[in-house]
Amino acid sequence: MASHPGEDVPAEWYSIRREVEESQGSYRDLVQHSQNLLFVHNLQGRFLSVNNVAARLLGYDLEEMLQKPVHDFLSPEYSAKFGSYLQEINKKGEHHGLVSVVTRSGEERIWEYHNALIANKPIANRPIVGNVADAVVRGIAHDVSDRVRAEQALRSTNKKLLAIALEQEKSLQRLNLFRTLLDQSNDAILVVDPVTLRFLDANEKASLGLGYSRYELLSLSVFDIDSDSDANSLERVLFQLRQEGCATLERRHKRKDGSTFPVELNMRLIQLEREYCVAISRDITERKKAEEALRRSEERFRVALKHSPISVFNQDQDLRYTWMYNPTVSQASGYLGKTPFDLFGPEEAERMAQVRRRVLDTGVGVRHDVEITDAGKKHFFDTTIEPLLNSAGAVIGITAASMDVTELRETTEALRLAQRKLTEEKLYLEQEIDTELGFGEIIGQSKALQEVMRQVGKVASSNATVLLLGETGTGKELVARAIHRLSQRHNNSFIKMNCAAIPSGLLESELFGNERGAFTGAISKKIGRLELADNGTLFLDEIGEIALSLQPKLLRVLQDQEFERLGGNHTIKVNFRLIAATNADLADRVRENEFRSDLFYRLNVFPIRVPPLRERREDIRLLVEHFVQKCARRMNKSITSVPKKTMDALMAWDWPGNVRELENFVERSVILTQGSLLVTPLNVLESTVTVGEAATSDQTLESAEREYIIRALRESHGQIGGPRGAAMRLGLKRTTLQSKMKHLGIRSRSTLSANQLQDV
Repeated sequence: MASHPGEDVPAEWYSIRREVEESQGSYRDLVQHSQNLLFVHNLQGRFLSVNNVAARLLGYDLEEMLQKPVHDFLSPEYSAKFGSYLQEINKKGEHHGLVSVVTRSGEERIWEYHNALIANKPIANRPIVGNVADAVVRGIAHDVSDRVRAEQALRSTNKKLLAIALEQEKSLQRLNLFRTLLDQSNDAILVVDPVTLRFLDANEKASLGLGYSRYELLSLSVFDIDSDSDANSLERVLFQLRQEGCATLERRHKRKDGSTFPVELNMRLIQLEREYCVAISRDITERKKAEEALRRSEERFRVALKHSPISVFNQDQDLRYTWMYNPTVSQASGYLGKTPFDLFGPEEAERMAQVRRRVLDTGVGVRHDVEITDAGKKHFFDTTIEPLLNSAGAVIGITAASMDVTELRETTEALRLAQRKLTEEKLYLEQEIDTELGFGEIIGQSKALQEVMRQVGKVASSNATVLLLGETGTGKELVARAIHRLSQRHNNSFIKMNCAAIPSGLLESELFGNERGAFTGAISKKIGRLELADNGTLFLDEIGEIALSLQPKLLRVLQDQEFERLGGNHTIKVNFRLIAATNADLADRVRENEFRSDLFYRLNVFPIRVPPLRERREDIRLLVEHFVQKCARRMNKSITSVPKKTMDALMAWDWPGNVRELENFVERSVILTQGSLLVTPLNVLESTVTVGEAATSDQTLESAEREYIIRALRESHGQIGGPRGAAMRLGLKRTTLQSKMKHLGIRSRSTLSANQLQDV
């Protein structure tokens, strides 16, 4: 019976009230996690109260449902049983089971219900409807249509699922077990309604971590605990969840006391009878502290390595790059996940792999040199490799520090080349001294020679290219040396090359140099004359003999002051002054297409014509006296005078070979002279002067010189060097005598028998 104010309340009423409250507590979770309907009806079969969910699911308004009897909403089968149901629940006080309901649209649904008979009281602020019994039925139900249909479909194949569906107590036990496992988890687990963003469930770890009780937490939404949340960001997260089904992100959660802490959220959408969002939240405060400490450490590390040539990296057991810091070539992002075979040439990669696999196999670190090519440029690294170990001490990869020593290598190579250049330059200069014509200075006082020296004085101080023109033997090289000595480059090298004396196939190598292996026979790197002349003067004699195919390369060097060695791809910058000489008419050669016009114009900047000896006969006397004293000193002789007849004959001769021919003639005369008066074969000279046949004179003089040397060899029994040798008798250096013997076709004692020597 219902109680009234001022009346004693029966104990049974309190018992029912406690039962209802306990029932409400038991079903609270179920209500929060499913589409349930709540209702109250009297024992006459009329609804007294229905919640919005029930009305919505059945397709009616609340007022419509309150105006109709309960059995109108049941299928015909269950509507016929409704009277029996009222009698049974009135007798037993409760009733549960399955019932078939019909929605407004005519759809038949299966609902599982649990109803209890309790004392009547106002419900949801509604007055009690008149003419009802003292007791009412309060119930909770949820749609199990899908489950029942699934159970019916799977009944024949899955007895276990059928047992779970039928045995509610076992299901509850399993749910309780699952709840226990969730509460013992070290991670916070939250179940969120993806529509309202309110919490539907939470485990004990979530409650303790946030400082709320579980029931307090279930009254909150995501916005209450997520300090980073706003509608737009959550909308993006939900969009990702619906697209991918899961999402991982970092957020900051807010505790009940207002403090915040970082968490890592792993979120997943789960579709059961409705859609749920399950979030596993892990407190990453310690991880963040470690990351910050690592960041500070890496910052110090970065500062320490900034602008340094050191790179550090890790590779796994498959030699894939897993980490790289301060890369000195390419980019770290281009390395990660790749092996050396993906990044470098096969030979370079194999050399790296062999060393690093040995570290992986042995666990012993090594230090080695690495050579790689990046963007067409070679780089050299001094690399130290150590094994990378796991906590058990097993090798799981390698860690390495690599120092870029490319600049050091280049500097070392430059120093080595400079040293080699100096060595070769020294050797070259020594060879030049040995083959020097003997002119210590330019001898002469003629007007023609003075005009040449005046032009030399004008052009020497500039860097202009000079072209020396004149017959062979006129002393063009001496003029070139004079220009060099008077120029600002006088403290640097004077490098010469006779273009006619070098085979055309080797001329390019001599001029530009070559790398090792550039051609057959190139067994080492060679520095060319252009490099030797850097900052100095390059004298190219007989430049008209340069092959037409080589002329464009020479023109490019003159214009750009740079070139590449044969077989090389490195551009070498040079700064030299060019002095060229020729006894040919280059203008005629240009007209005959034997010489490039652009090269001729580039050479013909400041031409100087060196006059032949016949145009400056007044200088012959000075030259003869100079050569006589020079040769006499070298042969350890004392020659004090030249007969007038001899001097007149020498001055009358046209000297087609010019100064070179005159010096050779004087040297031969000194060789033939035994006393202090110069002896010359005047009859030969006079006859040749009369006839005018220079070749005959030259052959006669050579014959006389050959006979004189043979006589000295006989007297010394074929011995060339030594105090009793022929060279000492002739007053010549051993090498000079050997050179003359080779030129005159005289073989030495070492290659002759006694009879042959006697015949000679």
